[in-house]
Amino acid sequence: MRLWARVLLGLWLAVVPCCGAIWSETVFADDNSSAVASTAGTISGTITDQEGALVPGAKVTITRDGAAPVTVTADEMGRFTVPGLAPGKYTVEAESLGFSKASKVLVVAAGKVQQVILALAIEVQQQQVEVSGTETDASPENNGSAIVIKGAALDSLSEDSDEMTQQLQAIAGSDPESGTQFYVDGFTAGKLPPKSSIREIRINQNPYSAQYDQLGYGRIEIFTKPGTDKLHGDVWMRGNDSPWNAQNPFVNFQPAYHLFLFDGDLNGPINKKASFFTGAYGQNSVNQAIVNAVTLDTTTLQQQSLVQSISTPTTELYLFPRVDWQWGERQTISLRYQLGRNTQTNSGVGQFALASQGLNIDNTEQVLQFSDTQTYGAHVVNETRFQYMRDRNNSTPVSTDVAVNVQGGFTGGGNVAGLTKDNQDHYEFQDYLQMDVGKHDLNMGARLRGVRDSNYSTANFNGQFTFASIAAYQITEQALNICQQTPQNCPTWDQIFAAGGGASQYIQSFGNAGIVASMIDLGAYGEDNWKVTKDVTLSYGLRFESQTQIHDHADFGPRVGVAWAIPGEKNKPPRAVIRTGFGWFYQRFPSANILQAERQNGVTQTEAVVNNPQFFPGTCTGLTGNCAASSAGAPTIYQINPELRAPYTMMGGIGIDKPIGKLASVSATYMWSHGEHLFLTRNINAPLPGTYDPSDPESGTRPMGTDENIYEFESEGASGRNRLAVNGNLHTKHAGLFGYYMLSKAEANTSGVSSFPSNGYDLHDDYGRASYDYRQRLFLGGFTRLPWRFGINPFIVYQSGAPFNITVGQDLNGDTIFNDRPAFATDLTRSSVYATKWGTFDAAPIAGQKIIPIDYGKGPSLFIANLRVNRTFNFGPVVPDPAPPAPAPAKDAKAPAKPVKKEIQRRYTWGFAVASNNVLNHRNLAAPVGVLGSPLFGQSTSLSSMFGAGSPDRTINIETFFQF
Repeated sequence: MRLWARVLLGLWLAVVPCCGAIWSETVFADDNSSAVASTAGTISGTITDQEGALVPGAKVTITRDGAAPVTVTADEMGRFTVPGLAPGKYTVEAESLGFSKASKVLVVAAGKVQQVILALAIEVQQQQVEVSGTETDASPENNGSAIVIKGAALDSLSEDSDEMTQQLQAIAGSDPESGTQFYVDGFTAGKLPPKSSIREIRINQNPYSAQYDQLGYGRIEIFTKPGTDKLHGDVWMRGNDSPWNAQNPFVNFQPAYHLFLFDGDLNGPINKKASFFTGAYGQNSVNQAIVNAVTLDTTTLQQQSLVQSISTPTTELYLFPRVDWQWGERQTISLRYQLGRNTQTNSGVGQFALASQGLNIDNTEQVLQFSDTQTYGAHVVNETRFQYMRDRNNSTPVSTDVAVNVQGGFTGGGNVAGLTKDNQDHYEFQDYLQMDVGKHDLNMGARLRGVRDSNYSTANFNGQFTFASIAAYQITEQALNICQQTPQNCPTWDQIFAAGGGASQYIQSFGNAGIVASMIDLGAYGEDNWKVTKDVTLSYGLRFESQTQIHDHADFGPRVGVAWAIPGEKNKPPRAVIRTGFGWFYQRFPSANILQAERQNGVTQTEAVVNNPQFFPGTCTGLTGNCAASSAGAPTIYQINPELRAPYTMMGGIGIDKPIGKLASVSATYMWSHGEHLFLTRNINAPLPGTYDPSDPESGTRPMGTDENIYEFESEGASGRNRLAVNGNLHTKHAGLFGYYMLSKAEANTSGVSSFPSNGYDLHDDYGRASYDYRQRLFLGGFTRLPWRFGINPFIVYQSGAPFNITVGQDLNGDTIFNDRPAFATDLTRSSVYATKWGTFDAAPIAGQKIIPIDYGKGPSLFIANLRVNRTFNFGPVVPDPAPPAPAPAKDAKAPAKPVKKEIQRRYTWGFAVASNNVLNHRNLAAPVGVLGSPLFGQSTSLSSMFGAGSPDRTINIETFFQF
């Protein structure tokens, strides 16, 4: 055993002394006892399917008369090794979901390694979705809310990796509070791999594990396919054309659009101990972004509705080769590389954003991954991983004109994002050690990540005017038109503002466009899954986290979970499993905000904020000219609070997993969480409450005595949440169905690190319904196999209406943020009163009126039913069945079973499919416009983009695929 591994083992034994005796008897004896080494034998083997493809994760059981069975799990290359066996005759049996069992009888000799290959036959019409709750036991990873999707069940997911990302988030039931953690082959993921390269997806495994920084609910682990020992390949294509789809309800005429995707891979052996897997994924599409806004007619300057369809071409190309190599009997090495490039024209256009807001994007990503898995005997596994990710992202605006943002109306002019060249380099190193010590499953490890971000950005260098309403913009344009037509009658700016016109704010940045920022974070953990009794498992662990660039450098997160399997009848599975757990989970401060604080620090860059500017449509050339001459040209800087600390969420839960016969299971889990020190941004030099008059931009007493805005990243937010989740699954040889229902209530006073409070001096004003508070969620997915090789895959998502914030479109307290809310009206005669279906509100609150709660409005619900129907054809040479298992001993002989008619398997498979998103053509609308005074207030002006919903209501895709 390697020296560093021994050091780690020694450290762990110092923490858990109760296990020392057990460990010394079981593991160290293998290294130090020459007598054992000289007499013991080893069984080493590989699990394949009947075509020679490797079967990772198969369960292997080795039995001998008079001895306890030994059970191990094959690695991702389908290999296993069991040393320390006494000489004699053994039965080796392998099983995996979707395959028939296979077994062989071997004779183990002293000091020898007995090699074996077990080929598993594919069960005809066997379901390929596993919900861990169907195998009810007290192990942490088999919690009832865990889902494992593979094989035919993967067909229910979208082929588009972006849509598949949203679908997996829906299945996991995750949201901004609990977060979504994507891992691909153990690495922190960027873009998800193509579906054809995915072996299986695990969701919500072991929720309170100390190995992960975030709660297991919302953790999505994706495992890709290794190469096989026979040549295999897949080719898949998908097409979509606008005549097949439903018309977008917001436009009378929609120009043609289309989509073409292709995906292919080739894999096979390099030699007896190495294999390769290489694939490619590409997309070429022309979509339509729908503009639905209120603008002014260029001739009459009257308000008019603008509905427009803008073409947004997109291309993607990804290449992903992989090599796996078994080095000796103990070590498996994997090397992966991914190269991806995507381009998009007119990104950012749609809804209020006019065509001039378009950005042309060109992104390139390269990923290099290395993993080394070492096994030391049957009880110790160590895995070392390294990942380097190189991102080069560029965006160019269609226009560099000054931007015009009309609240509730439109956003025109140039895009404030400006020209951006972002070069990011991510590094990630992991090392995990797992030891099986009697009743203890001991795990420890660490993850070290680093990012360097070299960014060039001219964001907001063009400047932006903000108008409180389309009426204010109209009055301004009409006044300027008079000045142009009859200069002698030109009104003054004071007259324009008195008439209700004029921009409320002007913002422009100045300074150096280039900046470099870096960050490192570390996470280390140790945990023990202790089998206290055969029915009770206690999981406990501790995680340590730290990061640079903030004040807080040491965060400890204890985790604990208990599972009790209620015993069933003799030789029967448990009646149910009751689980409970609790833990602390920390968040990291994002590197993007570190970059922003270092860029807009008042030295590298300065941002001028001018209230009631009197120079529209002009701009500034620095903190001089128009900005210096205006009545209020306060500069703005960003900074990180010196006492900023990592937020944490305390989360606990209790649940029950209940099998229902052999075909179904159900679980119910109640979860409670409380978040502290959550991130938000606050103007710490905003005018003191009651000192600012919106009609006088020079008013207001600032606490620091300087006329500047200081946007500070802080950790002062809080949240609370209660959830009840019910998961269930049903599977037979012909069909599988799995899903969940969640009832939830979430409250918070922040929506994330970039959100501002409406009152920076009292965060309680914003504590209320969270922006991500979807009260009800329902997901159903699965498959069914019909005669004549037809298959059907449904995917259904329901989500109750999301809340949205109702605002007045003006800055009422001088903090320069346009998120102030109206009050409940008490005097209905005032001109600032609006009657809506959510209530009667006053947009100019007066003393004694109560401000409406945050996120007071409720948007439309969402329902999407996707359906995929496929038909496959087998042809070519017949694939021979594997050798039958060895006959059972005479004493175990049973009456011969009835012969089962098996479908003939052939070398080649060709198929086609029709897949429809939103097959019922249900209209899923986006959140309504929440700005009082907008002609569109309370109306949804676009379709929802969640879970694959998009430009049209219903889409129909034609697919074809070939496998060998």
